[in-house]
Order: sequence, then C-alpha cells, then structure tokens
Amino acid sequence: MINAVIIDDEKDARFLLRNQLEKKHKKKIKVLGEADDVQSGIELIKKHNPDLVFLDIQMKTGTGFDLLKKIGDINFEVVFVTAYDQYAVDAFKFSAFGYLLKPIKSKDLENTILKLEEHFKETKKDINKRLTVLVENYGSEGDIQKLIIPNVDGFQVVKISDIIRLEGDRNYTHFIVLPGKKITTSKSIGEYEELLNEHGFYRIHQSTIVSLRHIIGYFKGDGGTVEMVDGKKAKVSRYRKATFLERFK
Repeated sequence: MINAVIIDDEKDARFLLRNQLEKKHKKKIKVLGEADDVQSGIELIKKHNPDLVFLDIQMKTGTGFDLLKKIGDINFEVVFVTAYDQYAVDAFKFSAFGYLLKPIKSKDLENTILKLEEHFKETKKDINKRLTVLVENYGSEGDIQKLIIPNVDGFQVVKISDIIRLEGDRNYTHFIVLPGKKITTSKSIGEYEELLNEHGFYRIHQSTIVSLRHIIGYFKGDGGTVEMVDGKKAKVSRYRKATFLERFK
C-alpha cells in the first residue's frame, strides 16, 4: 500500500482525484489527507510522512515548487497535477515521478500508479538488498571500503574514497568518481543518502550529494557554492547550509 496526500487549492480537483483513487485504486493507494495551500501542505507532509504527494503546481498562496523548496529534505515521490502543461519542464527539474494534466484521464492515472507500484516494490526493500550495495572492509585497518554500483551492464565496484559526488537525475543517479569517470545507476539519489552519510558524504541539494573529502572550497551566497576536486561547482541549498557548515567544525 502506498500512503499518499493530495495538495491542491481547488476543492473540486481534490475531490475528483480522491474519488478516482478510492474507487479504482484503493488496494494500491491510501489517501491520508488533503491540504489546500503551501503552508498547510507542508504541515500535512510533516504530520503523515507520506510515500507520495499529489501536488498542484499553481496555487493561490504559491506554487508546488515553493512547497518543495521549503520542505528541504524530500523523502517522498511527487506527482504534479496541473492544468498548465508549460510547467512540465520545471516539474522534472524537481525530480517529479509523474505529471498529470487536469482534468485527469483515468488511463493516465492508472499508468502512473502502475509505475509507482514497481518503483515502491524496489525502494521498500531492505536498503542493502534494494540497492544491491555492499560496503566491504579489507585489511587489518579496514581502510579500503568499496561500493557496488548496479548499472545496465551489471555492476561496477568503486572505492568510496574515490567517489567525488552523486548527481540526481529524476529516478537515476550519476556517480562521479576519480579521475572523473561517470557511472549511472537506475536508483534515485535519496536511496544513497543514508547509506553514505556516515562515510563522509553530505546532501547539499535535492539533486547533489558530495564527498566532504573532495571539497576544495566554499563560496558564500544564498546557500553557497562548493568547488570539488574535479573543478565542478555545486550549489548548496539555503535550507541545508547550516548543517552542511556544521560538518566542518
């Protein structure tokens, strides 16, 4: 069962979506609650910690994008629901799982839920099995730690100390490893956050996890920017800035 909430400032739109979900998909989706603006949406998410958020983009008190920026740590999937198809590109910049146009067609909703089911079947498994990831220690000092990264060809083994950063790309993650090689896996970046956090990594942005050992500079700004050993500069979310800087004290 996928636990979901609906955030939309149109009462009729919330009713129609909930009605479709409860009539046709009640064995797959459980609607925990509804909200009608950005602030009540944030409170709803914090209260229920849902797996999935059906999120309107254009609301009277702000946008769905504003809500996601204020949430900071996004540990749920997002399906945007809107009457405006010009927001599609922006939606996918926020790693949206799906994008439904109003009025929602039954077939479009059904296809989205089928994809969600498959996705959650994987992500709800134990983290080690889910990622086919093994962190191994070798030698008396246990100083060589390796990560197994599954990809389309099988898997690649890399030293954790060689990983420069992870870049999220919707439901994919790109590993950038020394000396600048890129390895892509069909796992979302959020699935690696907890696993790597204790190994000297920090999620500085919704789409970026960096290795603290490979940062060579930090530049102040809204949230700030870090420079990595490969010359790449990555933005730090202003909501993560304080805790990020705390790691260096």
